[in-house]
Amino acid sequence: MKLTLKKKKQETSDIISLIFSSDDKINWVAGQYLHYVLHHEPTDDRGSDRWFTISSAPHEGFVMLTTRFDKVKGSSFKNELNNLNEGDIIEVSDLDGDFILEDLNAKYVFIAGGIGITPYRAILKDLESKSNNVDVILLYANRDSNFVFKDELDHLAIPNLKIKYIEGRINIDDIKNSVSDINDRIFYISGPEGMVDSMGEALKELEITDSNIKQDWFPGYD
Repeated sequence: MKLTLKKKKQETSDIISLIFSSDDKINWVAGQYLHYVLHHEPTDDRGSDRWFTISSAPHEGFVMLTTRFDKVKGSSFKNELNNLNEGDIIEVSDLDGDFILEDLNAKYVFIAGGIGITPYRAILKDLESKSNNVDVILLYANRDSNFVFKDELDHLAIPNLKIKYIEGRINIDDIKNSVSDINDRIFYISGPEGMVDSMGEALKELEITDSNIKQDWFPGYD
């Protein structure tokens, strides 16, 4: 399957969203990801393909890929991706991922670290479009004050959504202070591998069971 680049959107100084159209219908669930292949030469040891969460919701009618570009340490794939122009084509396949909401009657805590906000944007936009008033607390930690999608998140029409922005690393006290009913909620964690692992261990210290923890690891991010 092929996607055509329609637009680039500069989210922050180093994060860009690429908006694609597809001639073939892609039926995805908010929170899932796609496999992208971008053939290029020379190709470094990180290869010519990547998995990226779809940061748009299905009802929006386009596939959006949102990622951080590092001008110094960027891979050859990321450099090639960043150099795409409107009208250029990229190959995709293997829609997958279980980082999705399965029980709309449950109460959730979404923990996001940096670029790990992407699946939550898709999930929350999807909930808003369907008027699903799910009880969600979003704890969004970022390295600085440039929170991706902040304006969109702040204007979501989801009455039971509460958002706390955390500049710097999230810790166990942030969870305790923000979630009064810890044992009644399902926890989703998305972000860099180290952050996701440490948050998973922190939740276990709070006696959250494995069945109430779902994790989404983003490789290659600090």
